[in-house]
Amino acid sequence: MHIREATSADSAELVALQSRCPQGTSFSVTLVNSPHFFTRVDIHDDYRVYVACEDNRITGSAACVIRDALINGKAEKVGRVFQLFVDPVYRGKGFAGMLLAACQEYLEASEAWLAYAIVMQGNTPSMHSLERQGYIRHRTLPMPGIVVFRDMDLPYRGSVRRATIDDLPALADLLNSTWGSCDFYEPSTVAGLVKMSERVPGLGINNIFLMTRDGQMRASMGFWEMGKVMQMTVKSLSFKMLAAGAAIGAMRLFGPVPRPPRPGDVLHQASLTHMGYIDVEDLSVLLRHVNNHVRAMGIGQIFYACEKSSPLTGITRGFVHIDSAMHLYIKPLRPGLNPGGGPVYITGLDL
Repeated sequence: MHIREATSADSAELVALQSRCPQGTSFSVTLVNSPHFFTRVDIHDDYRVYVACEDNRITGSAACVIRDALINGKAEKVGRVFQLFVDPVYRGKGFAGMLLAACQEYLEASEAWLAYAIVMQGNTPSMHSLERQGYIRHRTLPMPGIVVFRDMDLPYRGSVRRATIDDLPALADLLNSTWGSCDFYEPSTVAGLVKMSERVPGLGINNIFLMTRDGQMRASMGFWEMGKVMQMTVKSLSFKMLAAGAAIGAMRLFGPVPRPPRPGDVLHQASLTHMGYIDVEDLSVLLRHVNNHVRAMGIGQIFYACEKSSPLTGITRGFVHIDSAMHLYIKPLRPGLNPGGGPVYITGLDL
């Protein structure tokens, strides 16, 4: 067995392997990159993808990217490890640990001070693999899953419109004032916002909605159409999701209700991005606008992650939502850099 860097020639084999590697236990899905395997990492500047091989066959893969982020109030270089999967036939042979070690070696050589990973609740194999490599669970973040199935009423709190290139300076200021005290937040700039909109399929400036009042930008909310980069297919449902589906079904007597997901369903999803606000109630109004917009696109679920104590937990009032959680794992790669107990920010692109 050996580890090597992936090449474009590996794309088809890696996509086929992804389809055989469901994530999670009670709630299980497959995530397959689309339209090719490297679509998901090509949105980043500085990345590596590694593959594990045995007998000239790819048995697993892991990716890592390097970016800037605030840690304890200072800009630091951090590495994100993600997309770790191993062929079920080859699990238990140490491939996951070898892949994580390869990622760490690259991150350390690139002078990243910290590695982090985000793991879906219930993905026990990935959690154990990270913990064996010295990662610790830093935080568990609620992840509301909003079910998009009907248009929402639009209460008036200000003028809502799509963003334009001319709005980016004020948008950057709003995002920085909202999240500038949070660990893992990368301060926004006009150049960075333009670059993100150009490089990330399914995320453009026209996917960002703004609320203004009295000439001031009061709130912002964007969405990333995740199906442009990866396809999620349901394999099995958790007891919590089955119970929620039954409860939703019982509401049919009172009006239209969403159809709960079923094994085999391909989920058309969006994750929220560019959320900034002065008053969180303005953000709850923007969520209604986004709901109505993505419903017309055929998107059925909206996700975001936040702190348990965040005001963002309240913006789902009036929506049908089935919530889960994401675990944030960290591993300091240099002495003296260990996030404290302050708030963290997770971008929608990390989900």
